[in-house]
Amino acid sequence: MPKRKCVFNDRLKESFKSFVDGRDVSEAKCIVCDCYVSVANKGSYDLKAHLDTTKHKSRIASAVEGTLAFHTVVHHHSFRSMDCTPAILRCMFDDSNTAKKISCARTKTEAIVNNVLAPHSLKVMIECLKCIYFISIATDASNHGNKKMFPVLI
Repeated sequence: MPKRKCVFNDRLKESFKSFVDGRDVSEAKCIVCDCYVSVANKGSYDLKAHLDTTKHKSRIASAVEGTLAFHTVVHHHSFRSMDCTPAILRCMFDDSNTAKKISCARTKTEAIVNNVLAPHSLKVMIECLKCIYFISIATDASNHGNKKMFPVLI
């Protein structure tokens, strides 16, 4: 007779917010790592073990840095403001292991914005524009410091 398998039930969903239903009832999907974790053998201990892995912790740190970069862009902050922001966060949240590992200064923030957020935004915009049959486009040129900017209004 086979052993009883643990399942990813509502109690586990409530306790572990970073997991959603997996491919079957004895599996959970980590939304941070985009991977599946079996809970068939040890249940919640399997999920706790995944949360303690280096892969998961590094993905959390990457998500935090991406969020800070996005926040910088949304509020029109300078990339230079990110030189001191991680240090302030480490002081403010000195009991947080995640805050201690944030190292997202000017160069890294600029790389995240230019290489991750900008291409994703363009992809989303192009997908939205595919559904529209008639559009009107207006452009204008302006100098912003040493950069020439061409805003496009659709």
